[in-house]
Amino acid sequence: LDNNNRHYFLKKNHNDLLYPNLLELIELTYFFNTIPKSLCIEKNMKNAKFKFIPKVIINGSAVILSLSIISLGIAMYQSQERLKKYDKENMNQSIEINQPLQDGHSIENYISYDSNENLESKELVADTYLESDWLNYIYIYDMNYLNKYFDYDNVNINQVKEMINSNSKISTKYKNLLFDYCDAIIKKYPNIELRVLYENLKTLEVVECDKNELITHTLSVDSYGCYVRSENKIYVLDGYEFEPMTWAYQVIFHEFSHCLRTGNYVDGDKKIKIQVEGQNYSNTITAEALNSLFTVSLFDYEEKDIAYQLQSNYHKIMIECMDNYSLEDYINHSLSYYAIKLDEFNNDENYATIILDLIETQYKDYHSKSMYVEQSEYYPIYDYISNMYYKKYITKDMTYQESLDICEELIQKITYDVPEDYNINTERFYQTLDNYCEKLNINKNTKSR
Repeated sequence: LDNNNRHYFLKKNHNDLLYPNLLELIELTYFFNTIPKSLCIEKNMKNAKFKFIPKVIINGSAVILSLSIISLGIAMYQSQERLKKYDKENMNQSIEINQPLQDGHSIENYISYDSNENLESKELVADTYLESDWLNYIYIYDMNYLNKYFDYDNVNINQVKEMINSNSKISTKYKNLLFDYCDAIIKKYPNIELRVLYENLKTLEVVECDKNELITHTLSVDSYGCYVRSENKIYVLDGYEFEPMTWAYQVIFHEFSHCLRTGNYVDGDKKIKIQVEGQNYSNTITAEALNSLFTVSLFDYEEKDIAYQLQSNYHKIMIECMDNYSLEDYINHSLSYYAIKLDEFNNDENYATIILDLIETQYKDYHSKSMYVEQSEYYPIYDYISNMYYKKYITKDMTYQESLDICEELIQKITYDVPEDYNINTERFYQTLDNYCEKLNINKNTKSR
């Protein structure tokens, strides 16, 4: 902050501070124009006002971007909402954007993407891919579109293991763990997409570090490991003994799963990103919880102690109830695909993203000292998951006591190993049960809870 309470965002390169490049600037501009709703809950954000004046280096000089260029940037990041095309007969098309500059010239930008929605649709669209020849990038969110970048169709598990062997940056200790990971994947998901993992293994490094070093990489005092996608490096605490049924074992498999799902490459002057978070919908905590659940699904034993415990508990229950989504879909498709499948299953319209955002807000609320949200604000989460669970397990021929047992089973699953400081009001689940039983004409008995 300067004396006028202005923020300056500069890119740090060693000891130098630099202006961001154009793509980075557009990403930042997009963030300031799409402030997460959950931020507004914080007391000090209620009346916050932002004015963002973006600059970019052009021919060595810092130039303020015109509104037309900013609009172009926002258009690119919201292209799947503002510019929809039909993808008939699997033919990819392009949409041309011409935005006038102050000097009267124009920039021709071609953005190709896949969608089945028209221009007027406000429905959530599953992120598949986004590319720009002008800004030289390809973002791939759905594994079905990996051929937008990769020039080969598939790899098998033996080729993946050969790549592990050939990487001199990975020690024998972690090579053996990667072999175990590969065996677990093929056993559980024999048809899973392996190309991203294969590419990452060409340069992957696993770096052991002390707690202070890990904090600098994760920006968190609670982390036990992290995968830095921009570096293609996994950082873990030194001294770990990676044995099955230990927390360390889950941590390293969790980071390997990020390598399976996430790619970040530079090909000449082209930037390639492969990730589950899309332009139409992105939610970090949901992505991490799904990654955690996918990880423990690889074990040949039940692991209930999971990273992002409460959030993982939520998603585990929801996926358990769904008949149109599995954890393999987390690898194959985007987060927006997951939200769409939730809406389909629950007969909702654009409601899943609200619940997912609220789950993320609850996580931030728990970890923030400056944020406080009334417990009742989280009731929509409890109601949403309860109705899914009751729909699957409660039938109209059951007694109230049998239904009550299911309710208590649900509460146990949600609250398993969850810190008491979350202050989850379990009474809400009983209230939802009573409403659900009333709809099914299940008479409430007189037994106490």
